[in-house]
Amino acid sequence: MRIGPLLRACMPASLERVAANAYRAIFVDLDRVAAKLAEALPADASVLDIGGGDGELLNRLFALRPDLRVTMVDVAGSVGRFLRPQFQARVALVPSTTIQDHLRSLSRKYDAAIVVDVMHHVAPEQREDFLRAVANALLPGAPLLVKDVEPGHYRATLGFLADKYISGDRGVMLIGSAQVAEMAQRLLPDSAPTELGLLTTDRPNYLVRMRVPQGAMPCSH
Repeated sequence: MRIGPLLRACMPASLERVAANAYRAIFVDLDRVAAKLAEALPADASVLDIGGGDGELLNRLFALRPDLRVTMVDVAGSVGRFLRPQFQARVALVPSTTIQDHLRSLSRKYDAAIVVDVMHHVAPEQREDFLRAVANALLPGAPLLVKDVEPGHYRATLGFLADKYISGDRGVMLIGSAQVAEMAQRLLPDSAPTELGLLTTDRPNYLVRMRVPQGAMPCSH
């Protein structure tokens, strides 16, 4: 068993959330991430959340934007376990599911998507297909928001090592904001990728917004 899940399994449930938040605070300020997302998401939006994890970020986002409705799609079997009771009715949980599988059963496209700390877990050769699949789940003109970690900072290095040796993802590879923007420009013409200022307030964390083009999405090769 990986070190992270083993520690959680040995920890009393009453302490797991406290410990998880303390550990996460080493790498990212969730309040600042939530504030940037709250500014960028449309009113009354139906939001696709890829890799939403335990739901702690959504607790902060809903406190700022109670108008949102969110569908959490995650390859993990346990999703949203820290969601506060008052927000649970606004969230649909879709565990053990890839975005590609979710697309096959999608009946209505989303108004926006957030992809938080997922890209560095996606193999480089699969990133374009992954981003294209997320964009294909969105309405034309919808914002697609990618939060990840800029390489070259000591907190980025700490996070990389934690992902690799504590979480157990030996294939983790950081991707910079410029790489995300370049990928967006190539896959999504006129998407106007922009870093929304998180890199200034909580370096090395960044938040890139791109918009789904009005025309048909490019096909996968």
